[in-house]
Amino acid sequence: MTSGGLGGPGWPVVEAAREAIRRHRMLEGAEKVVVGLSGGPDSTCLVDVLVRLAESLDLELVIAHVDHGLSEGSAEVAARVATTSAEAGHDVHVMRISDLEGPNLQARARALRYEFMHSLATRLGADRIATGHTLDDRVETTLARLLHGGGTDVLAGLPAVEGTRIRPLIELRRAATRAYCEARGLSYSDDPANENLDFERVAVRRILVGAIEERWGAGAVRAIATSAQRLGEDAAALKLLAARLYEGAARETEEGVRFRLDDVTALPRALRRRLLERAVGRVRDRAGGIDAALEALGGDRRGESRYAVAGGHEIILTAAEIVVTAPTGARPASPGAEQ
Repeated sequence: MTSGGLGGPGWPVVEAAREAIRRHRMLEGAEKVVVGLSGGPDSTCLVDVLVRLAESLDLELVIAHVDHGLSEGSAEVAARVATTSAEAGHDVHVMRISDLEGPNLQARARALRYEFMHSLATRLGADRIATGHTLDDRVETTLARLLHGGGTDVLAGLPAVEGTRIRPLIELRRAATRAYCEARGLSYSDDPANENLDFERVAVRRILVGAIEERWGAGAVRAIATSAQRLGEDAAALKLLAARLYEGAARETEEGVRFRLDDVTALPRALRRRLLERAVGRVRDRAGGIDAALEALGGDRRGESRYAVAGGHEIILTAAEIVVTAPTGARPASPGAEQ
């Protein structure tokens, strides 16, 4: 990692990141930031960019690295990251994970990385967690979730700001981060897992994004990222509206969350879904109970009907009410709870 002032090699990338930080209000200044550094080109670029912006933004950087132990050279990468970060004067924290084999490997590894960074931020009093996700990551996430039938919220992909997490490189292509590292003479490591088509994200990157860019050009990839951004804006607006509607329409009882049927059927289907999802809480409805209930609400119903939802919840439609019951012993969702 190299320090550097205004201008010089790679400065357009620094300016692009600074503009993204300003536009999305990622940083206010005078903050401590935990920066995830995998050792790859994206995160290596991110650290160097933040170093170059640190003085003007009054930032204190803390480096976090997770060695998943999934490749032969992972220990060497961890040692290099720790050494170069320490030599650059950063506070650096490295965690090694063992026994990560099994299904959903990448998802579990990602969850553990975030858990480590969040716990580190809490312990050190850091204000933000920065990761090196790029525009390509956003597009790949949107396409992967589209393959699984995701709704508006998840199709938005990776937002620029997500709670305390920030992504200063989210508007840059992955090729730009690699070119930046080369222009700055920064050493980085390529993760062998990024070539393994058994991983869904790699397959989406190599097959889908590759085909889109080959047929329609780089502009098409940026267009998908723009669509993801707009989906995120729409999802945020619908979430806010649904929360306000929920506060006025939902009644919590010992049996569960109750709605007047007419209050719900007067709404568009998108808002009906959000009210039911908010009442159910954070579960993945693999059984399709929410969808079945929505179909019933839009059709010609007679008598009482019941729909099982994941996690032991149930949606009951009567002539006058909708009742969302929780599993025995579980509390109903609070109207003000974040869903």
